[in-house]
Amino acid sequence: MFNTADIDRLIEEDVPYFDLTSYVLGIGEVKAEVVFRSRGETVICGTEECRAVFNSLGIETDRFIPSGTVVKGGEEIISGVGNGEAIHKAWKVCQNLLEYASGIATRTKRLVDLAKRVNPKAVVVTTRKTFPLAKKVCIKGILCGGALPHRLGLSETVLIFKNHYKLLGGFENLVKKLDEIKQRVPEKKIVVEAENPDEARILIDSGVDVVQLDKFSVGDVKEVVKYRDGRAPHVKVAVAGGLNEKNIEEYASTGAEIFVLTSAYFGKPADIGVEIRRC
Repeated sequence: MFNTADIDRLIEEDVPYFDLTSYVLGIGEVKAEVVFRSRGETVICGTEECRAVFNSLGIETDRFIPSGTVVKGGEEIISGVGNGEAIHKAWKVCQNLLEYASGIATRTKRLVDLAKRVNPKAVVVTTRKTFPLAKKVCIKGILCGGALPHRLGLSETVLIFKNHYKLLGGFENLVKKLDEIKQRVPEKKIVVEAENPDEARILIDSGVDVVQLDKFSVGDVKEVVKYRDGRAPHVKVAVAGGLNEKNIEEYASTGAEIFVLTSAYFGKPADIGVEIRRC
């Protein structure tokens, strides 16, 4: 997912010139090994990028576990051999990447597992509210955890919010234009976010492909799903707004198909230990 320029930028951000500590200690040419281990059960993410960092710095990768693998505490993730200066340049670059990406992957897997436990057809998708300048880390993390991006950018899908249809003159005008919108982009799904159950029912009857329910109660979601099942079973119901590990099971049990969330991005990073030793 990361290209060569991304890897170079990661290294340069932490080592803009040289490693002063290794230089002062005179350990730059000492042959060394670096080993990264998880300190707890973790969905690993970012090892491919760490290997690319190794390659850029002249470190030979020894052991390697691919992203998406679930590891137990103490299990080795990736290791490499090189000179002391290169090893110390790679240390924090790789540790930071592994901890943040694996933290996202691990949280995502918990959310996906909770949803699928009560609704095997549930699809967890994540919003565009990624860390600024860190979208690739966030997206790789959620993919490794079993989710998908809701959409990667504005150019990708037709997703209509209240702030869009206000400029059309209101919700009623949007409903009148839905057939025209579908004709303009016949290869795209039309997704519209509803503010309340009445809007959701109107959208279902109006032929949208997906009706997205924003901050609805569990009871209201159930009502909308029941209405959809009786009127237009082909319409998908997406639930968005405030979904997290505490409530996703309850929402997944409503019969909705799509669960849109941001919470996978935010939380404690994974705990990755690093050992550097002389060869």
